[in-house]
Amino acid sequence: MDTTITPKMLEELLNVGIALSSTRDLRELLTLILREARRFTSADAGTLYLVKGGVLRAEVAQCQTFVERLGQEQADSLFSSFSLPVNMKSIAGAAAFTREVVNIPDVQNVDVSCLFQYSPDFDRKNNYSTHSNLAVPMLDREQNVIGVLQLINAKYKNRVVPFDARKTRLAQALASQAGVAIRNTLLTASLREAHLETLQRLGVAAEWRDKETANHIIRVAKFSALIAEALGWSEEMADMVEYASPMHDVGKLGIPDSILHKPGKLDPDERTIMEKHTVIGANILSNAKNEVMQWSRMVALGHHEKWDGSGYPQGISGSDIPPICQIVALADVYDALSCKRVYKPAFPHEKVMAIIHEENGRHFAPQMVKAFAGVIDRIVAVRDEYADKEEDFAKFRDYANIGIE
Repeated sequence: MDTTITPKMLEELLNVGIALSSTRDLRELLTLILREARRFTSADAGTLYLVKGGVLRAEVAQCQTFVERLGQEQADSLFSSFSLPVNMKSIAGAAAFTREVVNIPDVQNVDVSCLFQYSPDFDRKNNYSTHSNLAVPMLDREQNVIGVLQLINAKYKNRVVPFDARKTRLAQALASQAGVAIRNTLLTASLREAHLETLQRLGVAAEWRDKETANHIIRVAKFSALIAEALGWSEEMADMVEYASPMHDVGKLGIPDSILHKPGKLDPDERTIMEKHTVIGANILSNAKNEVMQWSRMVALGHHEKWDGSGYPQGISGSDIPPICQIVALADVYDALSCKRVYKPAFPHEKVMAIIHEENGRHFAPQMVKAFAGVIDRIVAVRDEYADKEEDFAKFRDYANIGIE
């Protein structure tokens, strides 16, 4: 059998490399890597592992036989993630441990002296028969093993055959591209996570002065992202909403304590000063070059505007209010009503929803209320997951005994 990698194959590898470098979602990237590796090697099935916490964790798996037999959805349901140690006791583990390709023509006939052995449990359970098996370590630019690409049952004229030299070289070439792409994607995700956490911490600094908890910032951000998704916004745009919303009250850093912490009702002059937190926040974030910060400025300035024009600071109405401000306004009010505060208990869910529907077309944009109602179950789940505990409020009552968390 010819083992030459043709110019057409090289061109396809280049095109795949371009696709890998432009894919930023990790799950999508891993799925693409495995699918293309199977296509290049005519493999019926495969699993892609990543090194996590010193072990190999199976992240995605594919099997054409199961798809043809059961349909895509049921075939996908057969896979559940599992972990393998990085040692010589499994085929994928051996590839990671030795940093070398492990190519077994037929796992049913592995030499008994071999340290790793094929386990037939999955095959027996699902009426499958594994024979040829190719495990290729994936390395990053520093030659660290970040995962293993495992391919099963190479096909030739509807027969299962061993992975020949050409298929092995193609798999190695793809694994090399995949290793760099995965590392870049993980780094990008880590930077995005750090960026979001920094914004959340800045938001918490402002909310601390108003005796709000860190969970309030997280809840409002996630509520806002869910509303954006329900409106049909792209995942990228929904992420932008989640990143920008934590800064909605950053302007409270500039409000005097005598007003911010006044126990009773504010008089008109104090109310005017309090409302300036929107303008102060916008000024803090002005002239930003980063797009997230530009959106954050919009949120800081406009999250107290109302659909009917009775809000502040500009008194704008309807579609003149930036959509992200309409979203965060609803998310912030929902959180204020449905969650406990230092000065009040949480309102019952029915009362909260009644208030929001009463304000439909007045405080809130009708399309926002509709989108919000469509994902209310997911919003309630977020509210419950990030619910405040009594100890979260204790620090606001006893400053003398604040300790390191």
